[in-house]
Amino acid sequence: MRVERASRTLGARVQGVDLGRPLDADTFDSVRDALNRHSVLVFPEQEVEPPAQVEFSARFGRLKHHVLKENLLPGMPEIYVLTNMTSQNEVAPRPYAGAYWHTDLSYEAEPAFGSVMYAVEVPEVGGDTMFCSMAAAWDALSERMKALLEGLTATHSFEHAYETFVKHIPGTAPIDRRRFDARPPVTHPLVHTHPESGRRCLYVNPGFTERINELPPAEGEAILAFLYEHCTSERFVYRHRWSRHDVVMWDNRATMHKAVPDYDDGDSRYMRRTTIAGSAPRG
Repeated sequence: MRVERASRTLGARVQGVDLGRPLDADTFDSVRDALNRHSVLVFPEQEVEPPAQVEFSARFGRLKHHVLKENLLPGMPEIYVLTNMTSQNEVAPRPYAGAYWHTDLSYEAEPAFGSVMYAVEVPEVGGDTMFCSMAAAWDALSERMKALLEGLTATHSFEHAYETFVKHIPGTAPIDRRRFDARPPVTHPLVHTHPESGRRCLYVNPGFTERINELPPAEGEAILAFLYEHCTSERFVYRHRWSRHDVVMWDNRATMHKAVPDYDDGDSRYMRRTTIAGSAPRG
């Protein structure tokens, strides 16, 4: 197993690992250690069938079933399918899914620890995914700003992303009200301690964060706007250009990400994602 940094701040390419087969204990431990150090891992040129993806992901913890049931792989609800391909009648298409900065499942009381994405089909041009380090972004803040943010909490909501971003994407089907009711808003600390690395990380995102609870709306919105601009500045971002059969794993406790919607409508994109359950963030 060889690990090579993909950018100065986060991300690494992992060679010499076959995720299509069960990993031995030492290799698995090395992968987990690399994830804690780099937050985003890229495994190129993989041949991973759905059962193997589920098996690899489940070694990190219990797998989550996404609330959008129509996007789950039939017979294997641990896999969430993101595709713009209307010919794939096994799941509903979701064109330009995730085209906003977000952290997977931050709208749940126990959000996602990690996500594992396998690229079955990718656009010929475009469709990159950008990741930013919420740990490095925290470290770079002034001590006065850190003191202001410590102890604050934020409300996260699944419906917020739909109302703010998703429903404005052409071709997106409406989401049933029951899906929102199944995921009511939750509260998380604005800054938390990563349970494995021990690093302090910001824990807000434009997709699912509605507000800072302890501040008047105008003040909270101004601080969130500053944090989003700060976190997504180039020095904290790794941009991944997908190739077919890439596997990318990321740590939701230490990152935000965004799918770049710059590919043609006729270009096929078909991705399989598993999501690993985590614990409630602790301030």
